[in-house]
Amino acid sequence: MIWLCPLCSAPLVRNERSWHCENLHSFDCAREGYVNLLPVNRKRSKEPGDSVEMLQARRRFLEAGHYRPLVDVITALLPYVSGRQLLDIGSGEGYYTRALHAAGWPAEALAGIDIAKPGVRLAAKRQPGSQFVVAGSYALPLADNSVDHLLRVFAPAADAEMRRVVNTGGSLLDVAPGPEHLWSLKTALYSEPREHAPPKPVAGFVPQVEVRCCFPFALYGREAIADFLAMTPFAWKGHSDVRHELEQRESLQLQADFVVRRLVCDK
Repeated sequence: MIWLCPLCSAPLVRNERSWHCENLHSFDCAREGYVNLLPVNRKRSKEPGDSVEMLQARRRFLEAGHYRPLVDVITALLPYVSGRQLLDIGSGEGYYTRALHAAGWPAEALAGIDIAKPGVRLAAKRQPGSQFVVAGSYALPLADNSVDHLLRVFAPAADAEMRRVVNTGGSLLDVAPGPEHLWSLKTALYSEPREHAPPKPVAGFVPQVEVRCCFPFALYGREAIADFLAMTPFAWKGHSDVRHELEQRESLQLQADFVVRRLVCDK
């Protein structure tokens, strides 16, 4: 087990129905297989993270294959090596962990955390051989040097925590929006659209590879467009009248722009 008790930081052990530590703190395994390691006092709201509706919309969008070129870059930069363990930070409903599994990673070598319990539930249900945990990314409930690779797609996390949990020589694959990500949509929704800033350095990690992943994609039908808008900040930001007009369209042409970096831990 790579997991620590979020209450006392003692190692967790697993039995059939729960995870527990030597100090008698116990965490039940949900029917879907995930475990909630997010203490109530670390919640900023009753149900932190993305809503069920946003997660389901994201699942439909991603499983339609619109971001397949990004998946291809991720899997190419994260080939499976026997005995390695990967943690997906901000795993959401598990799309990218499933992609890694399909690319050759054994399910038991993959784990994911997310603060949104509905997302973790969806991920665990679809990939029962992997470990999915409800947890925050600024206080990772993992042992020091417990994973070989980290994957972070548009997710916040504490640099020091990522460095702490990754092995010596381990890596972080970081995916961030490129400067012109969804630019045509931003220009329609915002009076003064701004390009995304370059990704920030990650303390404790040394850049090794950087790839700019740009590609067009098209949405057809109002349901597909509504799903896309629902899974992004555009669901509540920008000009509401323009957003409503977009939701009435039958097609939408867009351009994705991602910066994918592989960084190596400097331990």
